Amino acid sequence: MCPTFPEVDSHPQAALRCALPLEGAGALGSGPARTDMRHQRGFSLITGLFLLVVLALLGVFIVAVFGLQQSAQALDVGGTRAYAAARAGIDWGLMQVLDPHNSDPLLAPANPQPPACFATQSVPLAAATLSGYALSVSCSRTVTTELNRNLAVYAINATASTATGTAFAVERQVTATVSRCTDPTGQAPRFACP
Repeated sequence: MCPTFPEVDSHPQAALRCALPLEGAGALGSGPARTDMRHQRGFSLITGLFLLVVLALLGVFIVAVFGLQQSAQALDVGGTRAYAAARAGIDWGLMQVLDPHNSDPLLAPANPQPPACFATQSVPLAAATLSGYALSVSCSRTVTTELNRNLAVYAINATASTATGTAFAVERQVTATVSRCTDPTGQAPRFACP
């Protein structure tokens, strides 16, 4: 209960002072009110540490995603170069079997045959951007006769891969199927089918 003093009661905040219970030594700022402020400071420290940990984890996540993106980009570029090297191998193989001046030299000129397949070869790549790739080209041939014409079907397989020990190993394989016809009654030296 608040004591009533006429000179104090006329003050506007007198009722408020009376409503607040004072504990402890009676000095303003001591007692339970001050203890609550200490708890609030500790709570702010814990909240701040929590936010720092969350932000640090978010930073680690962003760095990891950035690294994965760089790796994916390097693999994409390497895959594109390996595909270009394999396509170059297919072009080289097609030139070996489709060159009109290239016929089987072991057979008599009166009975020309399409050229035999070449042995599996490692083809050197001259382009500087493809210098780190190994290229292997293989060929298989099926021969048949239609009417009086000799028909050969070639399956050419080119495999390009990065050298061993590289950070991102990439391999691409391209296959092409092509046919070549020779006519023994055709005009030498090409014996082309009409």
